[in-house]
Amino acid sequence: MSDDERDEKELDLSSHEVVTKYKTAAEIVNKALKLVISECKPKAKIVDICEKGDSFIREQTGNVYKNVKRKIERGVAFPTCLSVNNTVCHFSPLASDEAVLEEGDILKIDLACHIDGFIAAVAHTHVLQNGPVTGRAADVLAAANTAAEVALRLVRPGKKVTIHKNLFFPASAFVK
Repeated sequence: MSDDERDEKELDLSSHEVVTKYKTAAEIVNKALKLVISECKPKAKIVDICEKGDSFIREQTGNVYKNVKRKIERGVAFPTCLSVNNTVCHFSPLASDEAVLEEGDILKIDLACHIDGFIAAVAHTHVLQNGPVTGRAADVLAAANTAAEVALRLVRPGKKVTIHKNLFFPASAFVK
C-alpha cells in the first residue's frame, strides 16, 4: 500500500481514529459555546468574550493528543465571533474594540476548533434578556428559523440554487 493510499484511508469516516477526532473537537466546541454564552451579560466587552472562547479552545485542544508519535496540529479552526443585532455574522473584534453588550441584544455566536484538520463548528443565536423572547425579536428569530428550514429542504445533490436579488431584506429592517 502506497503512502497516498494510506493517507486516503485515514480520511475515511469508517476510521475509528477520524471519528474520535471529530467527536473530541465537537465536545470541545460545545463546551466553549456554553462558556461563551455564560459570559454574555449586559456591559460585557465583546472582545473579552471572544478572547475567552479562543483561549478555552486552545487550552482544551492542547490537552488532547499530546503523547502521539507524530505531531498533530490542533486548535482554533475559526475564531470566536460574536455578532450583535444587525451585524449578520463573523464579527471577531480587534483587541482595541470597546463595544459592549446591552440588554435585549440579539447575538449570533459561532466558533470552531480542529484536531488534525478535522473541524467541528458550532453556531448559536442568543437573546440577551431574562425571560421569554417576545415581540420583534421573537418574530425575527422565527423568520430566520423558517428560512433555514426551507433552505435545508432545498439542498439536494445536483440541485441548482439561485438567489433572486429582490429577496434580500437587511437585518436592520427587523432589529433595533
